[in-house]
Amino acid sequence: MKIVLFDMDGTLTEPRKNISKEMLKALEDLSNHTDIGIVTGSDFDYVDQQCSELLRSKTLSSKLHIFPCNGTKRYTREEGEFVISYSADMIDAIGQADYNYLVQSLIPHQLMISLNHELPYTGTFFHYRGSMLNWCPIGRQSGDFARKAWVKADTESGIRSYYMKQIQNIISSREIQASVALGGSTSFDIYPLGWNKTYVLKHLSDYSSIYFVGDRCEEGGNDWHIYNKLKDISDRDTGSFATSSMSDTMKIIQTLISKLS
Repeated sequence: MKIVLFDMDGTLTEPRKNISKEMLKALEDLSNHTDIGIVTGSDFDYVDQQCSELLRSKTLSSKLHIFPCNGTKRYTREEGEFVISYSADMIDAIGQADYNYLVQSLIPHQLMISLNHELPYTGTFFHYRGSMLNWCPIGRQSGDFARKAWVKADTESGIRSYYMKQIQNIISSREIQASVALGGSTSFDIYPLGWNKTYVLKHLSDYSSIYFVGDRCEEGGNDWHIYNKLKDISDRDTGSFATSSMSDTMKIIQTLISKLS
């Protein structure tokens, strides 16, 4: 059995945008040769919003697998609808006290960012997804204008680079069994140790061939662990690709069709 895993934001879609008809067609063509999985830091509601046509594609009905929250959740199709079949819990893993300490420590940092950077903030800065805590300093509800303003400020001032170190200090000071990665272009994903995207491999023991395509494959990005892991597995046919745009992803898909056909 073969499967190709894709990140979502920045790989299959523009951040927080719907999948294009061209990308949908490319994935349907690929599904003639392999199963397809989406492994994303986002929860299922965002997958449903951005990839609704993909989820409802009759061509992909038996070929599509959804792994939200770095694969710590799994959704499978039952009677035409995707339902959750597996879920891990961050608070169970690290304990309520350490989780509370994380949130209590991050709130002042959110305040400092909003005081130091005049940006169009929205709301939902912290989003508990069951198996991870997502911190989005500009706000999860931000639109294109706010996101672009954040990316510009972050590029110029290194906001996330600085606060990445602060989060790591918070974790190490209390010896919390957790780690942090950059999520997309606007946020941080904080989760128990080992619960990066390599977690998805727990669900794929039946597959002899596994490939991954993602855009945040640099060290510190939330695709980095699985990108490197699939280069090192020796007992299965595996591989990984770093993409820089939707058009780049579609070129990679054509390469995979040629390889897997």
